[in-house]
Amino acid sequence: MAAAYLQDVPRPADARRGDPAPWSSGPAGAGSSIPVDRVRRQFAALAPPHAQPSVHSAVLVPIVETRGEAALVLIRRSEHLVHDAGQIAFPGGHLEPGEEALAAALRESHEEIGLDPALVEVIGSFGAVERRRDREWVVPFVGLVTGHPPLVGDGREVAAILEVPLVSLAADGVAWQESWGAGEAEPGLCFFAGAGELGRNLIWGLTARVVWDLLAVILAEA
Repeated sequence: MAAAYLQDVPRPADARRGDPAPWSSGPAGAGSSIPVDRVRRQFAALAPPHAQPSVHSAVLVPIVETRGEAALVLIRRSEHLVHDAGQIAFPGGHLEPGEEALAAALRESHEEIGLDPALVEVIGSFGAVERRRDREWVVPFVGLVTGHPPLVGDGREVAAILEVPLVSLAADGVAWQESWGAGEAEPGLCFFAGAGELGRNLIWGLTARVVWDLLAVILAEA
């Protein structure tokens, strides 16, 4: 089935299905609509993350309102990049010397998709996520975007910009986890595919982990 996706996944032969999404056992109708107000309310109630490890990179998780629904802004990275070519990601990148993580996330978002930092209301973060490939820590910041500004990708780094409603990503059968190898202490790898707005794109790796954690926060029972 991997050939059906635009993104390649180096899945080992011993990969096995992991735990279901935590929101799949929630109350009926929990994912029938996810408006921006719900995102704001859930993050307002979220406890601040514990002490953070040394952070190397930061990403912005931009959320816009589309027809009454909260939607993620994602990018498909250029096929010409050395790392993560063609992968689905959030805008972001490495911190520059002396730069704060949030400043890096906003700067990279402006450079990659033309998002004006003045239009972003940062409502929180749910802690750093480890990038398994190089054992670096990445901190995601969730930002609500005022209005619906036109976004233009930097052609050197961005092949496409996608808007995917959160409710589509929370739908049955879209999200799953896999366990690779015998590392029981490590969380399973997360995947998202099949939401209509994704087309043939597959979200996996660090980006999928961030989406997974985001939905877990938003769809947690009040």
